[in-house]
Amino acid sequence: MDGYTITPLKLGTITRKKSNMVYGAEDTPAEFPLLAFLLEGFGLKLLVDTGGSAPDGTRWMPYTRTPEESLPAALAAAGAEPEEIGAVFFTHLHWDHAGNNTLLPHAQFYVQWAEYGYIAAEERPGYERELVLQSKYKLLDGDVQNVLPGISVLLTPGHSAGSQCVIAATPEGPVVLAGDLIPTCENLARNAPNGGHYDRNLIAASMARVTALNLRVLLGHDAAVFRSCSETRRNEKG
Repeated sequence: MDGYTITPLKLGTITRKKSNMVYGAEDTPAEFPLLAFLLEGFGLKLLVDTGGSAPDGTRWMPYTRTPEESLPAALAAAGAEPEEIGAVFFTHLHWDHAGNNTLLPHAQFYVQWAEYGYIAAEERPGYERELVLQSKYKLLDGDVQNVLPGISVLLTPGHSAGSQCVIAATPEGPVVLAGDLIPTCENLARNAPNGGHYDRNLIAASMARVTALNLRVLLGHDAAVFRSCSETRRNEKG
């Protein structure tokens, strides 16, 4: 069966209250990786998200990134170069998911119209608007099948206005790259949405829609993606 190999890329670490990621969790600080995913298949090299721009010691703190966690270095470690990336699918455009777009000179950027329109209208919290708007985007409107070979998207709002999940074909079957809709294993274990949301009912409905697909899920901010682990599993209760 044709499909993509998927390699997670660690592009830094943020420290946040656990409740920021898991609704109803305790407020104790925890570390969360910033992640992007390299997809290789069908003669293509794609990314899902691009991580955050370099820490400047003031914005988005606590936030750290080693030299090995820069996007070019992480791609090189995975056997790819920025110039080879032909497309990027953004789960959303928050600062930690869309901060390295300018490093990808040949990529076509795909994002939901609702997400782009939200940030284009005015300055919004959680976005590096000036940086993000330097790039041109191909705007998607809701669910789209086969945007590229083996790649479909689902509109899953609630964390942001135009959050989307990417469904990628792999030799083992389709995989959901969930972004911040399902950032950690604990979200699945508790059946709890991201604590960062603008509408709890809406994000809960989006999460329920995705988990009902019963597909393997790659999480948005969990080191479990670097293991073959049961945490990035089909969504089975228990």
